[in-house]
Amino acid sequence: MEELFKYGKCTFTRPNIDNVDDMVEMMNNEKIISMLTTRKRVITREAEIEWINEHQSDNTFSVYDSVTHEYIGNCGYNEIDGKRGEIGITIREAMQGKHYAKDILNGLIDYGFNVLGLDEVYSIVFSDNVRSVNCMTQLGFVEYHREKNVTERNGHQVDDIYFSKKRQRP
Repeated sequence: MEELFKYGKCTFTRPNIDNVDDMVEMMNNEKIISMLTTRKRVITREAEIEWINEHQSDNTFSVYDSVTHEYIGNCGYNEIDGKRGEIGITIREAMQGKHYAKDILNGLIDYGFNVLGLDEVYSIVFSDNVRSVNCMTQLGFVEYHREKNVTERNGHQVDDIYFSKKRQRP
């Protein structure tokens, strides 16, 4: 496992086969997937290995605790368009609530601005994903668009919230 960079208590590496079983479990966890997509799907071990192999040279990362080296989840840039990049993170259920998201997001922001040369980082979050909405706000992301009623969950309509953070110029 080759370290690419660190931020806070997180170490970022290329996705690797060592964690494929944890990745399959994470990507088939209904609670996690419901916060990422409205589509139902089942991810096989073979599909996850293919995903790992496809992301060896792009801006996708696996994240580990810098002290314990425990696998936290995956993150990266889903799309880059000119000087603007969309970020996303997925954290294993066992690692949620341990305050990794801020370090992961800050690491991605730093990487985007200082390595990729982006001027803006954005993310799309379901309105009922309270932890993610709060995290984005605390990190200085600003809501710039809202797509209403993209799905229904537990009898409530859920929106897509588009958050953006722009590079601060001196």
